[in-house]
Amino acid sequence: MGLRFPAQQFGNCFFVTTTFRDWIPYGHVPGFYEVLADSVAFYSEKYKAKVIGYVFMPTHLHMILYLDGSHLGDFMRDFKKYIAQKAARELGVVDKAIWMSRYDRLAITSEMLLSRLQYMHNNPVKAELASRVEDWLWSSAADYGGHRVGHIVVVTDWSTL
Repeated sequence: MGLRFPAQQFGNCFFVTTTFRDWIPYGHVPGFYEVLADSVAFYSEKYKAKVIGYVFMPTHLHMILYLDGSHLGDFMRDFKKYIAQKAARELGVVDKAIWMSRYDRLAITSEMLLSRLQYMHNNPVKAELASRVEDWLWSSAADYGGHRVGHIVVVTDWSTL
């Protein structure tokens, strides 16, 4: 099958957004963010992806991933499938399809990286879920402030990429 975005196979760093179907706030389901974090940690290891940043919101999530672009589709397919199955099995989410069918991705340059990171880290503040970016537990913002290293390994030193 051909890639919908053939240029992605030549990229390495991607700003990814994926949304729950009909903007349903599954993030409010107890344990849902933990399942997301476990899945990101597992699939980043499986696909040798480096997580530059992430934020989980009640209706969607953003990630900046550094990986071989030809594997981005595989990463997202497996990630979304696992979340849907685990949510049904362990969290009582009965919806057959919890995700919108596609996800947005943008191959980003090193010049774009900081602005995308700031944009996504500010999401919880803008949505009034936290008063400061580093206060939202389901974000990599605190990792950049040196305050916390969460369950997801975040690469904050971009010179290692």
